Order: sequence, then structure tokens, then C-alpha cells
Amino acid sequence: MGFLLGLLAARTFSDNATRGQSVASGGGGRRHGGGGVPAPRMVAGQQTGEQARPSLASYKRLQRDPGLLQRKRGGAALLEEFEAAPWLLPPRTEALPHAGVHDFDALLQLRARPQGSHPSAVALFLFTADWAIIAQNSARRRAQLHASGLLLEPVGKGKKPTAHDFVVMSWIKPTVVLRALRQGHAVMVADADIAYAVKPLWASYLAYNEQAQADGAWLEEKPTSNAGHFVLLCTPASLSFAKAWVASAERAIEEGLTDQKVLPQLEEGSYLRCNTLCRCLHTDYNLTEQGQRQQVAVLRTYLPSHFVYSPNWCTIGSPDWVPAIDPCDWSVLYLHIICVSAAADKAAVLRAAGFWFMDDGEGGQASGLRRVPAAARRSQRRARLPPAALAVA
Repeated sequence: MGFLLGLLAARTFSDNATRGQSVASGGGGRRHGGGGVPAPRMVAGQQTGEQARPSLASYKRLQRDPGLLQRKRGGAALLEEFEAAPWLLPPRTEALPHAGVHDFDALLQLRARPQGSHPSAVALFLFTADWAIIAQNSARRRAQLHASGLLLEPVGKGKKPTAHDFVVMSWIKPTVVLRALRQGHAVMVADADIAYAVKPLWASYLAYNEQAQADGAWLEEKPTSNAGHFVLLCTPASLSFAKAWVASAERAIEEGLTDQKVLPQLEEGSYLRCNTLCRCLHTDYNLTEQGQRQQVAVLRTYLPSHFVYSPNWCTIGSPDWVPAIDPCDWSVLYLHIICVSAAADKAAVLRAAGFWFMDDGEGGQASGLRRVPAAARRSQRRARLPPAALAVA
């Protein structure tokens, strides 16, 4: 038993990623009722155009002759066509630059990309084999790594995972975040139960942070931030916070606390949250005056995207309650399914919200643009993913 870790390239969550000068939407975000917590908004900029998408003809050619990728003439162009959907490539293809690389640090170097003023950025997410399809709906371009070697203690001694096993596995997240920060990468972390609306997510996060002089941005939740999606910039304060987070793991595991549930114990001493621009700038100023700015991280929080449509935390906890959400709304950077735990239930909510982009053979076709041919699904099953893993994009 172990996690799969996905390492995603910096552009993974945005087919229409921006380059060049970017302009933050005015005010840093919409204000909502119940405290007026702003949300990171879309950042406008020059569009580079969508990545090439594989044609059905190319897919069939590759299924007949996987060796086409290795040819000097046309092989590179064919591989580029499948960059947006590498799971459609023949199983275990060696044409990808990260093929056969099973070292986390080496994958970080392969997958990291410059982002904004940051020379290196990488996105990480964890998922299990049971969540493979929902993970593909979330991030379609990733290098994958079996993450059992990153666990703080062994798990899976019994036939079924225990509650203690899940607590231990949750601590892979801060562990890999710390390793990435130590190597100089800005880090975006995402759970698999999230769907994206083709927006420049990195650029929006960076503008949101830079406006407030913050070290990172997290989804607002009570009594603590939600660790399902966040960004930490590579700053001394972020590194100090990540070290404290990981250092609390042993005691937290003994107490049955996941990585997220221990966060309130670190607040004040290792990080401070702020939910308005004024509060963030005030927090930054106070910490600087106290000589603590490099030790305590300033984390700017924001409300879930669905608050624009229904200001209720658990509105999207059931497919019967989901409001009609416009994926093209600039306020909707992504949709995170909270208040429900089973993968099938989360998938049902994503379908109801119009954020399901996979044809997974489960009695319905994709609500978005991308589909997976049946042959590709069969090849995925033959690949036999380990019970859990880490993805680096």
C-alpha cells in the first residue's frame, strides 16, 4: 500500500496559460458576504494558444505501431501532439523525458518550470489507485511516482487500510512540500478531488500573493485552512513554516491528527492567516517590525469558488445541492468537492456541476471536452497502478 505522487509541469492546470506581462483583476478578488474574504481572480495576459491535442488518427497509428515515437523523422512532433494527454500513449512508453525516473528529486528537476518572477515552480498532488479516474479528471499531464518511500512509517500491514494508515499517508504532503521548497521551487499542492476550468491558475495565485506580500495562499475554512489546494512560494518564511509542519508529524500521528488537523497548533507561531488585503499588509508590517518576518509565514486565504453562487460551505456536498456553476466565470479558478468523502460521490458532484471531463464508461459521457477511448482505459487497467501514489506535474 502506498501513495502515488503526481509531479505536474507549471502549466498543467491551465491549457491557456499566460506569458509576458500580466494584470491582476482590480482589487484582488470579489468580496462576498460573511466577512468579505477575497478570492484569487483570473489574471489577464497574452495568450500563447492551446497545446496541441491528439487526433483519433494519431492515436490509432500509435496503437498499431508504438515505435513511431522513436523515429527521428516525425517522432518528436507526434510526442508533442500527445503532451496534453500522455495517458493515451502506449503503456510504459520510453519517449517521455521522465520515463523510468523513480527518484523524487530528479523528477522535480525534470518537471519544474519558471512561473512569473519565480525561476522554478512545480505542482504536486496525491491520489490512490481507487481515485485514478478522478485524478485524470483533475490533472491530465503528470509524471507519476510510487510514494511509499516517502512515508514517515510503514502502512498497510493488514488487508485493508486502517484509520491510522490514512493519517500516516496524509503526512506525505508536507514532507514533499518541504523537499521541494528546499530545492528552490515554488510549490502548488492539490488534492485529486478538484476540477479546473482552463484558467491561468499559477498566474492568478502569484498575483494574489504578490499584491499582499504574502508567502502563500490557502483556501479559507474553519477552524483552519483547507490543505486541499494551496501555494507556498519559495521564501525563508515558507521554508520555516514547512519545517515546523513536518516536525510536528510524529506527535500528530500518535494523536491521530492528519496534516491538516494539526495546522491550528502551528498558527501564530509558524504562520499567520489574513483574509483581506489590508490585514495581510498589516501582518507583514508587524512581523517585519518584530524581526519575525523570515520566521513566520503570511498566508492569504480565499473563499471557495462556489461561494459566488451559493455562500454555504457544504453546498457542493451532494449532487442534489449543487448550484449551476459557469466554468467560464472568471471567479471560478477551480472546483473543490468538500463535505463528502467517497470518490464516487465526489465524481457525482463534479458531473452535476459540469466539471467532469472524462468518459470513464460509468454510464455517461464527459461533460467537458476530453474523452478517453475505451482502449486507453483498458491499458490503464493493465498498468495496475499501486494502491496509492504521488504525482508531480
